[in-house]
Amino acid sequence: MPSQFFGLNIAYTGLLASNAALNTTSNNIANVQTEGYSRQQVKQQASNALRVFQTYGCAGAGVETLAIERVRDEFYDGKFWDNNAKVGEYDMKQYYMEQLETYFDDNGKNAGFKTVFDQMMVGGLQELLKSPGDETKKSQFVGYAGNLTEYFNGLAGNLEAMQKDINQEIKLKVDEINSLAGEIATLNKQINTIELSGAKANELRDRRTLLLDQLSEIVDIETKEIPITDANNPERETGGNRFLVKIAGGQLLVDTNEYRGLECVARKNYEKVNQTDFDGLYDVYWEDGQQFNLYNAAMGGNLRGLIELRDGNNGENFTGLITDVGTANIGGETHDTVTIEVGKAYLQDLNKCNLSDQGGIINLGNQEFYYDSWQYTCSYDDAGNATYSYTFILSSQDKNDMHVTNDRMGKTATVGAGINYQGIPYYMSQMNEWVRSVNFCAVR
Repeated sequence: MPSQFFGLNIAYTGLLASNAALNTTSNNIANVQTEGYSRQQVKQQASNALRVFQTYGCAGAGVETLAIERVRDEFYDGKFWDNNAKVGEYDMKQYYMEQLETYFDDNGKNAGFKTVFDQMMVGGLQELLKSPGDETKKSQFVGYAGNLTEYFNGLAGNLEAMQKDINQEIKLKVDEINSLAGEIATLNKQINTIELSGAKANELRDRRTLLLDQLSEIVDIETKEIPITDANNPERETGGNRFLVKIAGGQLLVDTNEYRGLECVARKNYEKVNQTDFDGLYDVYWEDGQQFNLYNAAMGGNLRGLIELRDGNNGENFTGLITDVGTANIGGETHDTVTIEVGKAYLQDLNKCNLSDQGGIINLGNQEFYYDSWQYTCSYDDAGNATYSYTFILSSQDKNDMHVTNDRMGKTATVGAGINYQGIPYYMSQMNEWVRSVNFCAVR
């Protein structure tokens, strides 16, 4: 039979549990305005009952306080991160597209394209046609034409400046990713140090989750926590965990207390993708030299929005089928050549062409080569059917460490990526197409 003090011991365990619950409630109230804080609760269970060898069998022994844990649902964390990445992406797009709208705005206060063009055609050309010999009207028409050229020059300058700003912001976001990854790795180490002793590192976990919230706005994230087991007894969990963070469609960023850094590398002038690209656009690489896939369709967050704004071409990148491989002697040097037949309508009209005129990188059957220049050819067969092709003059061996071989025949060739968004390259290309078409008509 239990002693007379057994009941007092039961009351004592209840007081301990209530005290822990009261302190936890106070802590919750104190942190109600703390960003990232998760409500905590006391986890308790009934103590093991004692056999008293009476008819009722066992006597309850009070309550045990097991731990103080966060009230947090990992499922909803994942949902929040997914949606936060979308918010981050569209925040960037909204901010820069609102700026872009002002460049094309024609509201009577700002002289947009319609105003400037109507001045030249209605107030200039039509009046000149009425009196072709009038010197005043000739001068007026020339002035209106000058206004149109100034408009396009100014618009091109604004778009180039915007692309430069977006490019710099990409670097800032990459630096933020590195900073957050470093902090998360440090917190992982601290959390494991505490939890290996059996305690719960609630506040540190809150801090880590807050950092993950911030990271998810910059780029999409995926996390996984794997319990670390005893090597001699795989069924026994040590209390520590291996915590993984993956970004941009599954690329590993953090592995427990280690992380992979990212760095931005400016493209050289012969690595441009589009003719209208600003010099020195950044590509992103892991610190071990592997390229970070900026054009991953699964990527989200600020980074995706910025990349689509900077490089978006409405899906109209160069693509075709390799039909011939050869060589050409240029300046006393032998260069490999590759001929690519194209079927897309936007590649069959040079007015729409946005290929770099300073050289670039072309992908030939999943193998990248540098090229120096290209030529466009349109030929007709006996039935009058047109064939459109481009012949690329590849760079010498100081840039390309291998020759193009015949096994490339029949494979797909691409320059850049097809990004289905109307970003800066798209608007620059549209503007160039209009100017080229007008010049062509004027020559005719």
